[in-house]
Amino acid sequence: MACGRVRLDEWRNGFKATIGLALLLGVASACSDKPEASSKALAIINGKEITASEFDLRWSQIPDYARKTFAGPEGRKKFLEELITHELLLQEAKKRGFDRDRPFLERVERFRERSLLERLRVEEVDAQVKVNREEVKAYYATNAANYTTPEELRVSHILVKTQEEALDLKKRLDQGEDFAALARKVSLDLSTRYKGGDLGFIKKGQTMPQIEKALLTLKVGGISQPVATSFGYHVIKLVDRASGAPLSFEDAKDQVREELLNEKRRKRYEDFVASLRAKAKLRVADVPMAASEIPVTGPAAATP
Repeated sequence: MACGRVRLDEWRNGFKATIGLALLLGVASACSDKPEASSKALAIINGKEITASEFDLRWSQIPDYARKTFAGPEGRKKFLEELITHELLLQEAKKRGFDRDRPFLERVERFRERSLLERLRVEEVDAQVKVNREEVKAYYATNAANYTTPEELRVSHILVKTQEEALDLKKRLDQGEDFAALARKVSLDLSTRYKGGDLGFIKKGQTMPQIEKALLTLKVGGISQPVATSFGYHVIKLVDRASGAPLSFEDAKDQVREELLNEKRRKRYEDFVASLRAKAKLRVADVPMAASEIPVTGPAAATP
């Protein structure tokens, strides 16, 4: 039974790899010209040729991160085998009529629409929007207060094994016991135990998500409810909060440039859509109310 399961897993993994390659090739070929015909057929699958020129085109479309899978002469042979498998599966899918299935055709149409809209956006928005260094400097000067290093939080914690211990700690702390003294007595984190649980200053992203989430709910001096992690249960205290230091123009310029570009792109997009609407022959009817939103009225009162 175990042997059969291993074989099934191997088959599934192989099929997923082939489908993954098919998706890579499919996305790339959707954005490329069809390969030119070549007299040299490297393989013929039920009458369908894979020519040398088609092989070269598909080879050129392999993403850089996937190229190491097909390195060297043996890798090229392996790639041809993947193309053959891809074609066999494609032929079988068409034989079963999947390419004529209505949901499939609708997905193809949605993909086509997204591709067309993406090209229009690139040509009419991205390619039209530029910023120069002087604009970036002016934008920074106006918004300098928004560009700072990440806020730092001074944090202490006590780590114990069970939730019950953590709840008891929280109760004792709420009753006024000293956090540092308790940490020195019971914390399982030996690296901070003898420092009264002090973790020092930490920035966003430098600690576990569960702890960071708890910290964001605390005011300075506040103590959290028990927080579970793979190490046990933590009771956390926010000791201090330090605002981020201002960033110089040189340190902030890349972020400033991207924000300014996005602002210009948004304006360009809005203007472009407005111009299309202004030129269009457009009629708009009232949107009918959904049946579930129509108020239910009782029978009309009888007239005396």
